[in-house]
Amino acid sequence: DDDDDDDDNDDDHGDDGSRSSEMTMTDQEYIAIAEELGETCYQFYKRSPSGVAPEIVQFRTGQDDFVIDAGAAHSLLRPEAVEAFYHLYRATGDNRWRSYAWEVFKALRKWARVEEGGYANLKDVRWTMEPRKNQDDRMESFFLSETMKYIYLMFAKEDPLPVDKYVLNTEAHPFPISSH
Repeated sequence: DDDDDDDDNDDDHGDDGSRSSEMTMTDQEYIAIAEELGETCYQFYKRSPSGVAPEIVQFRTGQDDFVIDAGAAHSLLRPEAVEAFYHLYRATGDNRWRSYAWEVFKALRKWARVEEGGYANLKDVRWTMEPRKNQDDRMESFFLSETMKYIYLMFAKEDPLPVDKYVLNTEAHPFPISSH
């Protein structure tokens, strides 16, 4: 009977078939992984000639562990990296994440800011000549509502949205945590 064979392994596996007792991680292990991912996100900005991350990179092995994808070197000024920096700063208190956010902000201000007001997507993050000629005539709504919000929150004197009292949804809108 096939069912008898499965009974021998019930102690080793959780209800979903995973190895429940052997696969637990500590908070510090989660933070370490998150910091490695955050550092990778930062490198997308740091290694870009303009200091603004491209939409897509290609990972490789060897000395050049990633390169900017030639077909996706543009930037929509997405929020995910600065969102990660914000949460890592709040979780660790490490000012490195604030420094990274500030570097991103300075690059955005230099290359994506439009003189008449607002910001513009970049056609190619490798372009480092006249900023205006590299700006696309559009700004995604998430740029102000998320990217700039996370940068603002990173540098607010007091945390207006303590993580133990609020959760931010995918659009960075705060929702109070209910005790019910």
